[in-house]
Amino acid sequence: MEDTKKEYPLVYVYMLESIDGKASGEVLDAPASKFGKNYYFSHQYSWGSKSILLGRGTFQIFLSWIKADKIDYTGISSENIEKKDYLSENRKKTEYYYITIDKNGKLPFPTGYGNFGGKQECHIITILSEDVDLKYLAYLQKKGVSYIFAGEKNIDLKVALKKLKDLFGIEKIICEGGPTTTQSFLNENLVDKLIILKHPCIAQPGALPVFGNANLSSWSLESFQMLSDKQHLLFVYNKKE
Repeated sequence: MEDTKKEYPLVYVYMLESIDGKASGEVLDAPASKFGKNYYFSHQYSWGSKSILLGRGTFQIFLSWIKADKIDYTGISSENIEKKDYLSENRKKTEYYYITIDKNGKLPFPTGYGNFGGKQECHIITILSEDVDLKYLAYLQKKGVSYIFAGEKNIDLKVALKKLKDLFGIEKIICEGGPTTTQSFLNENLVDKLIILKHPCIAQPGALPVFGNANLSSWSLESFQMLSDKQHLLFVYNKKE
């Protein structure tokens, strides 16, 4: 049984992968992957969480869908801005969150609340290091984005997770990658469940392994199923104690 009283939120890694275990944009765009891609996104919230976490690179692609390609500092002043956690009033509009890790503060958020091309209205929380410009913090505040600090130069995932639980009441997170992000969580032994949707495709050369270079670990198969198209497989693994 899951321990909901643990210090950190539960982390479920939810990933798409090719037959050969790769994460690739080409795999997502293949005609044979259309059914699986639609299933994947329509079931994001079916694992008991209202919080989805994406790495910076993945979130950058996500923002490109709504043509957010640069930070506009027009009229932004960093006067009276301090490097401390900021909880936007936008967070009170919804119980759903999009979370990202952006240690140096590079992502161009057009707003801190909305559906961002999806179906669910969400609030954005970004995880930063202290190696971030004060003007960027002022920009985030103007856009209504919440942010937390979790390290001086690099991100301490345990600090980040504890703050997400303590400040926002988040008990469970669906981590959708990419590979670098999932690797980091796995290497810190912070993943409680792996949910893998396998496409009937082989990735192109150069595609990254779905878990990067994560450390060796053992997992227990909870369930697997063939989806209704009889081409895609869904595997669920629990952490093996």
